[in-house]
Formats: sequence, C-alpha cells, structure tokens
Amino acid sequence: MNIMTGILSTLVMVLAFSLAGGNADKYFAAVLGLTISTTMISYIGIFPALARLRFKRPDVPRPYRVPWGNTGAVVASALTTFWVVLASVSLIWPGIGVGSFGTSGNPDDSLPAGFTRSQFELSQIAPLMILLVVGVLFYVAGTRTRRREVAIPVSVELALDAAAIEKHSEMIEGDAESPEGRE
Repeated sequence: MNIMTGILSTLVMVLAFSLAGGNADKYFAAVLGLTISTTMISYIGIFPALARLRFKRPDVPRPYRVPWGNTGAVVASALTTFWVVLASVSLIWPGIGVGSFGTSGNPDDSLPAGFTRSQFELSQIAPLMILLVVGVLFYVAGTRTRRREVAIPVSVELALDAAAIEKHSEMIEGDAESPEGRE
C-alpha cells in the first residue's frame, strides 16, 4: 500500500510540475489547491454519514451528542456538507459565480498567478480523476472482503469486547501475582 501511495504521489507531483512549466510558484499553487480540495472532498462523504448512521444504526452508543436529536444531526450534516461542497467547487474552479447574481468581474482574476483557466483546471481535475479511478479500483478489489463481513449486533459486539477486556485484565493480574510475572 505504501508503494502505491508513493507511486501515485510521484505521478501527481510530476503532472503538476509539468503543468506549471517548471515555475515553482505555479507548482506550489497547484499542489496547495489540490491538497486542500482532496481534503475537502473527503468530508463530502463523512458529514452526511452523521445523519445516515443516526437513522440506520440508532442503537450504537456514541460518545458525543448533537443538540436537537436527529433533527439537529440532519441540520448539522446538511450545513457542513453544503459548505464543504462550496469550498471544493471554489478550489477546483476559482472565480465560479463571479459575474453572476448581479456581481461583475472576470472569473479568471481569481486564478493563481501565471495560470490560464485550462491549465489550472487541468492541474486540479486530472489528479482528482486519477484518485477517483484508483479509489474505484480499490473498492472493486475489496468486494469479496465486504461480502464476507458478518453482521453482529452492536450490543453483542460490545459485550464481546467487554468480555475480552475482562479476560485480558484477569490474565495480567494473574501474571503479576505469580513469581514468573515479577522481575
């Protein structure tokens, strides 16, 4: 897995550097935009999971509470997802919306220095598509593993974990009391 990450990172770096024409400022802007956008995009799936899991798995104990119960979870999920989508779109297409909604200006003024619209979009969209394809390939490769997953009720799983922890604690206490356990 680490080798695949290194290969993919190197490919993205070479692509970004070649699109930047060897210009370090352009390269930095492209890589920074890509780094932030991939981080934001990962949250697009995470934030809605809060609301989905509240309805799909209400029996799971959670270490935190969202005010107003399930309604609060849906509102929090919707708001955070909206802002993350807006941030992602704004990072991939700087200046989107400029000239709309009664505003004036040129969307290309929002691009990092030295980039044309097509260069910047290519520096963002091409690596994102590569990451998407790799993600789909890993998802497909894991199909057999996901099918083998056994559904265990949370209450049983927690009981098993509690029993395992108690058994482990007893073993440690037994070792401490025996002469072999003292050193």
